[in-house]
Amino acid sequence: MKPNITGFFDYDGTASFQEQIAIAQKNQLEYICLRKYNGSPIIELSDGDLKKIMLELKTAKLKIAVLDTGIQPYDIYDDKKHADSLDEFRYMIKVADKLKVSHLFFRLPKFNDVIQEYDSIFKRLEPYVDAAMKNGKKIILLPVNSYKANTYAYLFKKIKSNALSLAFDPVAIMKNNESTTTAYRLLRTSIGAFFAEDADHDLTPKLLGYGKTDIIAIFKKLLRDRYAGFLMIDNKFHQSVFNEEPKKVGFFKKIFANEKKKKENEMTDLSKKIFPNEETKNVTIDDILENQIKVLRIIFK
Repeated sequence: MKPNITGFFDYDGTASFQEQIAIAQKNQLEYICLRKYNGSPIIELSDGDLKKIMLELKTAKLKIAVLDTGIQPYDIYDDKKHADSLDEFRYMIKVADKLKVSHLFFRLPKFNDVIQEYDSIFKRLEPYVDAAMKNGKKIILLPVNSYKANTYAYLFKKIKSNALSLAFDPVAIMKNNESTTTAYRLLRTSIGAFFAEDADHDLTPKLLGYGKTDIIAIFKKLLRDRYAGFLMIDNKFHQSVFNEEPKKVGFFKKIFANEKKKKENEMTDLSKKIFPNEETKNVTIDDILENQIKVLRIIFK
């Protein structure tokens, strides 16, 4: 089986659900991911909203790959917050049932030492895993709180549940000053989603293969290991290149002028790489997404 290319396509929740669908259809994808619906958190939606989502998906012939529970990390020793978050998770399972989704994004609670605090971590995590398993769902952990790869590897080794996996993010791993290839070796059997994004050491987004995450080497390992999970194609170019800065005056004017020049240079570089034979063509965020999806299809053909 080949991995499924998908993503939120919502530009951090600013795009409408219809725009997300249009992006998926334009790129001939089967799945999208969901964390908001027209700006509203999923947990706040009415049954009517959920029915609208299902109708729009059916019309577009799309499915939801992963539903983000939206539950944020909380202190592992906070009993009330844990109880509230667990209630939210159980409710999101019901939402997932209505939307016919089997995978849920979830963030680990906050702790300091995975070995010394493992009993407390397991006590908190176990009810989430149990609830997922009882309802035929699977949890994909989103990387948070700068936890190292060996932290997740330790948890997977101890818990050993088919209902629990990790979203592997090479940029987040590089941000932790870790080797992405070493992290992959530690976690390769526990990856449920893979963020197909690249960046330089300053965390500036780059096209796949042009950054410093060694992502091409990891792609080769994914192919070798017959990875069949989700390939998340969302990127951060909308933040670094295409976002509009407010006009600044006075002391900050020169600083923002330099930032604007940097963005212009990045856009020119992107245009040259994506349209090498069209010198005057300016790249758009849609062009970048389409290009990166094509790259993934070539690699994972």
